[in-house]
Amino acid sequence: MESAKHNIDKILLLIALALMTLGIVMVYSASHVAAAEQARDSTYYLQQQFLRALIGFGVLVVAAKYDYHKYRGKTMLLVLSAFVLLVIVLGLSKVKGASRWLLVGGFGIQPSELAKLAMIFYLAAYLDGKGQRIRDFQNGVLPPLIMASVFALMIVLQPNFSTATVLMLMVVIILFVGGMQMKHLGALALSTIPLLILVVMTSPYRRARLMTFFDPVADTQGSGYQIRQSLISFANGGLTGMGVGQGKQKFLFLPEPFTDFIYSIIGEELGFIGAVLVLGLFITFLFRAIKIARTSPDMYGFYLAIGITVSIVLYAIINAGVTVGLLPTTGLPMPFISYGGSSLIFTCFGVGVLLNISSQTVPKNEAMKPTSGQRVNMGFTDNFSVDESSTPEPQSDGQAQAQPPKKTVKTPSMVGMDFS
Repeated sequence: MESAKHNIDKILLLIALALMTLGIVMVYSASHVAAAEQARDSTYYLQQQFLRALIGFGVLVVAAKYDYHKYRGKTMLLVLSAFVLLVIVLGLSKVKGASRWLLVGGFGIQPSELAKLAMIFYLAAYLDGKGQRIRDFQNGVLPPLIMASVFALMIVLQPNFSTATVLMLMVVIILFVGGMQMKHLGALALSTIPLLILVVMTSPYRRARLMTFFDPVADTQGSGYQIRQSLISFANGGLTGMGVGQGKQKFLFLPEPFTDFIYSIIGEELGFIGAVLVLGLFITFLFRAIKIARTSPDMYGFYLAIGITVSIVLYAIINAGVTVGLLPTTGLPMPFISYGGSSLIFTCFGVGVLLNISSQTVPKNEAMKPTSGQRVNMGFTDNFSVDESSTPEPQSDGQAQAQPPKKTVKTPSMVGMDFS
């Protein structure tokens, strides 16, 4: 059964565009000193980010037009592609002690970003097919955990421990939304926490980051230097900020001011109010995306929307938490805002998929039906407008007769929460 085609969620689109625009402005403000020092052109990083934002927006538009059901049949191809790219990147020579990037035509791609996306699409199809059988650990929870663990291990070997940890956390959250039992979640936590501690303590730089988190002032000129400079940025900003372009920490005081720690520059130049407004945009994004998930026509769309939302919002929360000293330093970017093409383009693709799901939403009493065995549209959706009107497509008698009987499906507990 095909879903009615109507209009995308324009609020979600506007939030994404607002964050991307802010990112372009703040990347220039935070990078012009480093760009003049490194590339002899103060606009170098601005030009790069603007180009990547244009590519990202193009990807967003195409993904928003493309029927999300089509990805279901290509799930394992996506998973296999991510696996192959992770293998390839491990064989490359290390840059600054890590092998994380593939250069394609002068453009850098992080296979870990593709792996994250592949797990989201895989889990959406898997959970939709499993239904309530996900409550069984061996036949429900274990298979996706094994696949995610393989990806996480390969990412750790790059090494990129923070991305691997967040990947596993994202997978567990999606499985929990899908109906994983609390006792399985508890057992998983008890078994993995000692392993995480072991991995951290056996690596000097990870151990230093953890010790710095517990005692930031112990080594302010060494491992604690970055977080100290970040906190100075927020202190300089005060309530209203120093003004865009007026911050001081980007003058080679704060390391990575336009990538991992760009939120610190936002705090310095836009102040506490600006920093809170940025988080407010992500919170609004969260609630709009959950509303899309709850009104998606099928469970596949629900899990896909939840997975994409978790991946974006989780990164934003962790990045903000790191810059204010609430979490250990991770090296994860702020979605939409931090400098970098791979993260931005994959994030834009995820938003495009969310917008496509929003163009097919249905009333709550008709939402989240099982998609297994149903005929799906393998082409493009009919429009990409942001008008408020909604006009369902008429169905022929033959289509009406071909519709499968409606099934009563027991949905996961979180589905019953009302975010409208």
